[in-house]
Amino acid sequence: MFEELKLNENVGAPQPDALAQIARKDDFLQQLQEFLAQHKGENWCVAAIDIEHFKLYTELYGSQQAHSLLLSLTALLLEHSKATGSPVGYLGSDDFVLCLPDDKEQQLAIISHLQTCVNDYRQGVTSFLSFGVCPVAEHPDADAQTLCSYAQIASVDPSPAVGGMHRFTPAMLSRLKKQRQLLSELELALKNHEFCFFLQPKCNSMTRAIVGMEALVRWNHPTRGCVPPAEFMPLLESTGLVTQLDQYIWESVCKTLHKWQESGSNLVPVSVNVSVVDIVNLDVPQIFSNLVEKYQLEPKLLLAEITETMLAENASLMENTIQGLHRKGFSVMMDDFGSGYSSLNMLKDTNVDAIKLDMKLIDMNQQNRSKGVQIVESVVDMAHRLNLPIIAEGVETPEQVSMLQAADCLYTQGYYFYKPMPVENAEALLAQPNSEDYWDMRRDLMRRDRRVPISNSEQTALALQAYQIFADNVLELSLLNLSTGEYRVIKRDPRLPGAGSDTEEDFAAYCERMVTNKVIHPDDAEMFTDQTDLETLRSAVFSTQQPEAYRFRKNVSGQFVWITMEFLPCRNCCAQNPWATVVVREDAQADHLSEELDFSYSHDTLTGLLNRSLFETDLRTLQSSEYDSMVCTYIDVVGLHEINNHLGHRSGDAMLCCISNAARKFFASSRIYRIGGDEFVILTPNQPPYSVWVSVDRMRAFLREKEYEISVGIQNTNDLHRLDDAMNQAEAAMRQDKQAYYARNGQERQLRGLNEKLEQTLTEKRDAEHFLRVLAPKYQSVFVVDLKTDRMRGVIVPDYFQKILDVSGGSYIAVLQQYRDTLVEPACRESLADLLDYNYIRSKVLTGDIVERTYKKTDGTTFCVKVTPYSKSGTHIDETIWIFSCEDAALTPPPDEISD
Repeated sequence: MFEELKLNENVGAPQPDALAQIARKDDFLQQLQEFLAQHKGENWCVAAIDIEHFKLYTELYGSQQAHSLLLSLTALLLEHSKATGSPVGYLGSDDFVLCLPDDKEQQLAIISHLQTCVNDYRQGVTSFLSFGVCPVAEHPDADAQTLCSYAQIASVDPSPAVGGMHRFTPAMLSRLKKQRQLLSELELALKNHEFCFFLQPKCNSMTRAIVGMEALVRWNHPTRGCVPPAEFMPLLESTGLVTQLDQYIWESVCKTLHKWQESGSNLVPVSVNVSVVDIVNLDVPQIFSNLVEKYQLEPKLLLAEITETMLAENASLMENTIQGLHRKGFSVMMDDFGSGYSSLNMLKDTNVDAIKLDMKLIDMNQQNRSKGVQIVESVVDMAHRLNLPIIAEGVETPEQVSMLQAADCLYTQGYYFYKPMPVENAEALLAQPNSEDYWDMRRDLMRRDRRVPISNSEQTALALQAYQIFADNVLELSLLNLSTGEYRVIKRDPRLPGAGSDTEEDFAAYCERMVTNKVIHPDDAEMFTDQTDLETLRSAVFSTQQPEAYRFRKNVSGQFVWITMEFLPCRNCCAQNPWATVVVREDAQADHLSEELDFSYSHDTLTGLLNRSLFETDLRTLQSSEYDSMVCTYIDVVGLHEINNHLGHRSGDAMLCCISNAARKFFASSRIYRIGGDEFVILTPNQPPYSVWVSVDRMRAFLREKEYEISVGIQNTNDLHRLDDAMNQAEAAMRQDKQAYYARNGQERQLRGLNEKLEQTLTEKRDAEHFLRVLAPKYQSVFVVDLKTDRMRGVIVPDYFQKILDVSGGSYIAVLQQYRDTLVEPACRESLADLLDYNYIRSKVLTGDIVERTYKKTDGTTFCVKVTPYSKSGTHIDETIWIFSCEDAALTPPPDEISD
């Protein structure tokens, strides 16, 4: 029977009378009942077919194109009926039913034919056929009507399809009944206005200044309380009711913004979600325009958030909507960036104003952190290059905040800073002094408009009152001449120590006094000095005309607290008008930031490990601990300097992250510190030294698989009062291990690993520009040569080599032969003869040796050629790297670096 299901190739073409030939609902049900009666006891299924997104397809490409698709599907189904003798039917819209053998192979055959037909008509909208089947044998008492209903229920079931179809189960019917009940409640909730919205702030992670909010819908159920959107939004979207809800939320947001504006409250833009159903069924740009006109708002206060998936599946439709919103003055954010399969295409093909990183990108663990950090850094860097503001959503931990700040992604949204909150709570939050500014997304991220919500008649009285409130809540208020350094203190809180500081008239002397008298926390003194450098401040403020703000710890009433120091330039601040207001205020959010600050001051930004500052503190505190013993492990990374110089610091950072993750993996219960650029310390309490050695050996083996090497020293102590001595002994042991490594095979192994990463880096086009800029003067030629095929890939190819290549026919031996005979001095040619013997080369390099020859060229310059393996295993076993360099090009670390 399977052969009979193979349809004719030309059947898919539209047949004008196909829909007239296929049975409609009543006729099909009668034919189905008769067919099942005739084939009682045989294994048959009733199948329902639904074309997903058919309404959207019709909206985009017109009813005539959609009708042609229906005709083609009908023709295929009629051919199926002719081949099998089983009935098929059309129930209207895009719903078809048919009878199939209950055989998976035959079912997949007809499904494949039908899906191919849909694919032929697919354009900018992703369309698939949804199949639901109901086996007749499993429901012997069901009539034709019931079997069709069960099949249709299965076709719309949200669970993953098995083998391209959904098979009906009683649980589907139960879910459908619950859905119908929920839908009834939702319709009533829309009518009774039971929906509201919460606001979740978007903020600057460094200052916690709020730069926007997102409106998130909530359902205030009369008996169940607040129902999260995950429980009802999918049903609203599938039924189209989401358009009613979204329009209600959009208007509610505008009402709230209007109320804030009328009361003189601080304003921030609020973003609202726009669904694909909204865009298909509504004129979203016009609705937004009508709302801001009705409530007397600026368009930049209302933002649209559109998901990346929507853009990916409906590119042309979405781009038209984005352009329409732009013409009306609105900005659009791409939500969930990184969740889809075509994120980069979305940035290329759409004109969004900002992107929001999908929370999955920053949800990392110890195993994937190194790779995840690099992905985030690349995305952020790309966004900055495209002048796209970028916000990370779903931020929940201080580690994520630290990682994002290091990647230069300062704007965040998530539970770590603020959870979604009722509107009244958001109003109270915006009333705080540090929330005065709002973010205009169409301008640079750090440029913010300032609003003065007062009328001219009230301006003088209110300005005096505002000044008094302002002055009462700052620790220091001064004027600074950015050109001369003249400093005039207007108001200074008596809680601040440092006699005479209030009469200081020179800014540099004032800052020096703050550091000398330890008014600034000693750990922040260097940062404070750098940030208050007058020349740096002057250059920044004159060029940007924007405020500069810095945070550090300052002594207030005998305790160090976090304060913010702001430099506010006057209007048109320049050399002729160089005055700025200096405001020093206590950070109102210091308590909320304590966890973040503790983390940032105790952890290494790149790796997330504990840092040197905490290591030095722990060395003191652990001496008074109750531990019986401590094993000190000192680790140094071999070759970081060369990796940074040859492949760039990004490759070096990746190496450090890999080693950090390995340390976490093999020393899960220990305290791990990064105390220098390439040095790590691991403190393991109450463990025998041999168990630590076992962990070190496993860690080394793990890293060697990745072509990384470490030097290690271990020292155990049972007297924690002498922990410093144990650490010194561990460091000394590490240095002995490092010297022994280089004495054995360190230089050769390092060069092989470097060469492999070098070629891989170049072929992947990472850091190529840096490589060529730094190494081209040293490495005259670099080739990857396959000893089996005599073919090569050029990494660095000078002109004279290229000329030889052009006439060599692709043979590397021919290239090398001509090079030797034309450009090498005759006296040196014999020394290069064995380079033409691939068997000799293979026997040397694949046993760990480096083939090295020095010779003179005909122009008198001395050259060196080195041949190393590309890889000792895998698919590159026959490949080698050939490096031709000047005599003074150092390919291995100089002796003074090895001994460090």
